[in-house]
Amino acid sequence: MGARPSPASSSPPAPRSTGPARHRPARSAGLGFWVGAALLACYAAAGVSALFVFSPSLSQLSRNLAWLPPSPSMRPSWAHPFGIMPAFGTDLLRALWQATPWDLAIVSGILSIDITLGFVLGGVAGLREGGLSDAVVVFVGDSVGAIPPFILAVVLFAGVSTLRPGPLSLPLFVVLFGLILWPTLGRTVRERARLVAHEPYVEAARASGASSRHLLVRHILPNSVGPVLAQVPLDVAPIFLVLSAFPWFYTCGGMIWPGPPPVPYVLPHLPAFSPLPSVAFPEWGFLLGVGTCVGFTIPGGISFWWTYLFPLLAIVVLGLAIGLVCDGIDRARRFER
Repeated sequence: MGARPSPASSSPPAPRSTGPARHRPARSAGLGFWVGAALLACYAAAGVSALFVFSPSLSQLSRNLAWLPPSPSMRPSWAHPFGIMPAFGTDLLRALWQATPWDLAIVSGILSIDITLGFVLGGVAGLREGGLSDAVVVFVGDSVGAIPPFILAVVLFAGVSTLRPGPLSLPLFVVLFGLILWPTLGRTVRERARLVAHEPYVEAARASGASSRHLLVRHILPNSVGPVLAQVPLDVAPIFLVLSAFPWFYTCGGMIWPGPPPVPYVLPHLPAFSPLPSVAFPEWGFLLGVGTCVGFTIPGGISFWWTYLFPLLAIVVLGLAIGLVCDGIDRARRFER
């Protein structure tokens, strides 16, 4: 009789990983990630399409004087699903659509500066705890964190734009706001990086002669992404708070009337140091500020509810989408560990 095969030799080979198994980390991001990604894709599609539809006058809202009050056709309808902006005489759906590429560019530019500086400088400060870079990040983070971003952005932009007025107000606003936001993110990343720098595997790499650059790129930054994903969604709201405050205060705060006699609606106004080039510039924060003034204050009361509801939804849904995507990425990272 032949020798019986050993259990080891008769055991079936280990099954190869299937396609679904290999993509399990992607699924671990959760449903929220895919919902957020789909929403961001819709925003991107709207922004790209607006570049073609409104290309002749992308930076100028169209006006129809026949839509100004007391026209009865201002409420949402089949012809105008989001209604008419009574203070401006423009279709609100088209205005929000036309503003999409501008707002996506503003948010992307500010968050890019915020993430790049906060992530890298925070990681460097955590790796070199007690050094000069650490002291600078901590000092700047604590100093800027003591001042609300809204107030600091208004004061700095008003001062700088007064000294250097010109057509670059919006790019200047993007740069200044990114510089205002990064210290808070950098301070948060620094705390995480400081803990990672004392992990045994980092200490072992340092003892083996690894350079600071290698430690930063290989260990510190990849393990300090969590604070970035948690902070980025929170940095969206201050951007639109400032963009809404300029038109709201100068349109509604002073109750500026083009009389006499007063007309039954308010007219949009902007200060000379506003980041927006004109009152006809399409931007969600501007539409929200003017819409809030029209919808909540005399003479509008609450009868023009659509003037602030739909701009607010455009901003809130964008922030929600960014938050869902960031949460999903964080979940996938923790799953892969």
